[in-house]
Amino acid sequence: MHQAVATAPSRPVTGPVTGCPGVFAHHPPMFPVISRPTFHRRPDVGKAVTDVRKPALQQPEWDDPSQVRRIREVLAARPPLVRAEDVCALRTLLAQVARGGALVVQAGDCAENPDECDATHVTRKSAVLDMLAATLKMAAHKPVVRVGRIAGQFAKPRSSAVERVGGLELPVYRGHMVNGPEPTPEARRHDPLRLLTSYMTASDVMEHLGWRGPAFAGHRPPLIEPRVWTSHEALVLDYELPLIRELGDGRRWLGSTHWPWIGERTRRLDGAHLDLVADIVNPVAVKVGPTTTAEEITALCERLDPLRDPGRLTLIARMGADLVRDRLPVLVEAVRVAGHPVIWLSDPMHGNTVTGPDGHKTRLLETMAREIRGFLRAVADSGGTAGGLHLETTPDDVLECVADLSVFEGKAVRRSSLCDPQLNPEQAVSLVAAWADVDVRRVAGAQAAQSCEVAAQPAPR
Repeated sequence: MHQAVATAPSRPVTGPVTGCPGVFAHHPPMFPVISRPTFHRRPDVGKAVTDVRKPALQQPEWDDPSQVRRIREVLAARPPLVRAEDVCALRTLLAQVARGGALVVQAGDCAENPDECDATHVTRKSAVLDMLAATLKMAAHKPVVRVGRIAGQFAKPRSSAVERVGGLELPVYRGHMVNGPEPTPEARRHDPLRLLTSYMTASDVMEHLGWRGPAFAGHRPPLIEPRVWTSHEALVLDYELPLIRELGDGRRWLGSTHWPWIGERTRRLDGAHLDLVADIVNPVAVKVGPTTTAEEITALCERLDPLRDPGRLTLIARMGADLVRDRLPVLVEAVRVAGHPVIWLSDPMHGNTVTGPDGHKTRLLETMAREIRGFLRAVADSGGTAGGLHLETTPDDVLECVADLSVFEGKAVRRSSLCDPQLNPEQAVSLVAAWADVDVRRVAGAQAAQSCEVAAQPAPR
């Protein structure tokens, strides 16, 4: 699917993260002091912009453009879901990751289910992140930034626009922001009212996570606790563009999430999605796959990180276990030579999806662990910064990812995912442990080599 979507006029970020209001380098990085900046809602952001148009992939096919325009105007009038000072605080933490002083665990639903966005479900999802972060922190002896695929992960890019279900051809499910998963023509209709329900659900999740309340209403708290930060794929532009807000100095931030990412299918350099994230002060991430070239990735970095600012840009590698050692080093090397201090995250899931004997998609645990090991070696050998993991997880005791395909033979398998196979908590911990094992052995090896060098030096006379 390919259509032109109006985008907001482009304006480069005018200063590094140190210019973000209220974030002070002298304060402990996990608890930055904040102050509330002045921001203004752009009166035109919910309306069509006719002078700038860029191609946008993977967009819904709404059947009522006038209704979409009205909904964009409603979204533009709503409060942003995240504050600019919080966005800047996260960017400060990610700068620490880019310098090798901390790690990231980014995990959560493949596609959020609005029925599982109440306080109980959000608490369970946060507990999984706590467990993964604690596992990584114990092994790496570094602080870990906890980021959820949460409070907005309601849209999914798809490889095909339609699917056949029981002999009926239907539009494919694209996430609750666009349509429903039920295999009926009505449920699969692209309904723009879902843009509003997605915003309202995300707002509820932000409150359950502790980001909403008196602080959001304008009362400045002294500290930001190390909560779960929010992230999602910034995919549906009719949702994202109206939630852009402007700081008093003319810079802008995306108010839909703390940390947006752009997917492998929508990261084209001349596309509307890169325009969206190039023009905001949020930290941004981009997924890159095995077809990415060194020329593409350096151009992408120059577009999104022209100031070469640590914490601004993260690249999420989704290569596949069989290709990561071959394809990733040249990309890491190209980015390093170009001088961009990016964070590299490993997504060991999306490049390793297979079809099980029951016809359902699955992912093999050892294959994913092998990609993590290959990722760490490739990044280390090429002089990059391996910053953490990007995983699709659920707090439920499901069996969507497996150790062996024989698990599916003659058995009913527990599933809850609306789209791709997710890790249950035990499986997610095993992948974090795979990262930690390589990291610990690498550090031990470096320490041993250093000890040998010291021992080889002649004793002073």
